[in-house]
Amino acid sequence: MILVRNRPYAENTLLELRLGAAGGIPNNEDESRLAETRASVDGHVYYRQQQAFGRQNRFEVYVGRDGAYVSLTEGDPKVDKGYTRLELFGRQWGNYIREGFYQGNDFVPVGLYESRDWRVRLSLASKFSGSIRAEGMAYYGKNAFKPYSRTNPAFTLPKDYSVYGIETIVEDNTLQLDRQTGLPYQGYILAAWFQIERTTSDDVFGLTGRLSSLPDQVIRGGGHLEWYFPYTNTGTFILTADVGLSPDGDRVVMYEPTKPLGQWWGDGMFEFRFLLGDIFTITPGVRVQFSRIFDQFAAAAEDKIFFGGQLRVRANLLDQAAFELEYSFLTNESRRPVGLDRDSIGQHRMWFGVIVRL
Repeated sequence: MILVRNRPYAENTLLELRLGAAGGIPNNEDESRLAETRASVDGHVYYRQQQAFGRQNRFEVYVGRDGAYVSLTEGDPKVDKGYTRLELFGRQWGNYIREGFYQGNDFVPVGLYESRDWRVRLSLASKFSGSIRAEGMAYYGKNAFKPYSRTNPAFTLPKDYSVYGIETIVEDNTLQLDRQTGLPYQGYILAAWFQIERTTSDDVFGLTGRLSSLPDQVIRGGGHLEWYFPYTNTGTFILTADVGLSPDGDRVVMYEPTKPLGQWWGDGMFEFRFLLGDIFTITPGVRVQFSRIFDQFAAAAEDKIFFGGQLRVRANLLDQAAFELEYSFLTNESRRPVGLDRDSIGQHRMWFGVIVRL
């Protein structure tokens, strides 16, 4: 929602509940490096309504393991040439910063701390030819940090600070949904973003030998791609990719572990989704990641490439409910955190639970 602005849904009004458990397992347990087996509850609640409050607009609310989001879009992006969007979003629980470096494929943490943030953002959007839309945005927010059980007492934490900036997102969206499953089966979403941000922080933070302050201004950019190729009546190839670029010194973003760590990064998956009978949807796939990250002494950057695979099995129990099981392996230990109370790393990830749409 923060990046993909106009994802299509089969229903104008939707309540989605995704409730389950997530687990992470390392190849070798090593608590000093955060490599430990962890399990936690996981899921989200998402509500979307067209023509909310009796007007031509769209109202969205999301609360999940990865944060909270609420927005009001004035106008209909499907048909209107121009529309506005007001958003409030943030991460107030279970969000960690994971500074460190790699020795081979082993991740060695250096600075570990918890992060909380929020943003309020106002955007003006315009529809161009065909399926292309662009949004110009201004935003303001706060970043806050605190230690937790794994934080080195010698690590100097950054003080809370404000951020403000401007951002542009250009999106080309031709996705088509399957009427039976409600899943995308043809078309693509291509989104590119560019951001200029200023901060009020001038504090030096980190460990001795890795001390630095945040730049007064940073310029970031990135992109997202989802491409669906129908192969048979029941099978679809899926290509997804994300890329990002941060400037030197942008530590809080560079070491945010919901993506590959580093100054430059890329994350791509190629999957094949097919129906098995009237109940099961099977989606195997392969994955590759790229990361340019600083070495042990924070003096030079090195390039890392990681490989993996995943399998997703979905059983459509009812029209409104499905059971889903996911397993993935990635040679990159530094993956999205599992637990809410402390951070952990590991090559193996699992999720199982139910998805209900009303």
